[in-house]
Amino acid sequence: MTKEFIHPFKGFGRVPSTCLVRMYEDDGETMICFIDLDDGTSVTNASEQIAAEIVTEYKLSPTNCRFFETYQQYEYDNFDEIEYEWIMGKSPGGFLISW
Repeated sequence: MTKEFIHPFKGFGRVPSTCLVRMYEDDGETMICFIDLDDGTSVTNASEQIAAEIVTEYKLSPTNCRFFETYQQYEYDNFDEIEYEWIMGKSPGGFLISW
């Protein structure tokens, strides 16, 4: 599975925000990259929210996912991996996460 799409989300202060999401599946593991488009709240500041929304929307097992972030405006200079602690059943989407 390979997917690429614009993901809208409500940022800080409910500011409309978007990021580009790329998802790749390899040997049962899904790699998900949040690409900041400089549109609203940054992916760094909203990564937990975006991760929970993506996992819920695509019905993924978070333990089989790896998450990354990068910035388009910095010409993809680096990719940072993000690790979360997933706690099931604590939010409307089914997950409460921390990193």
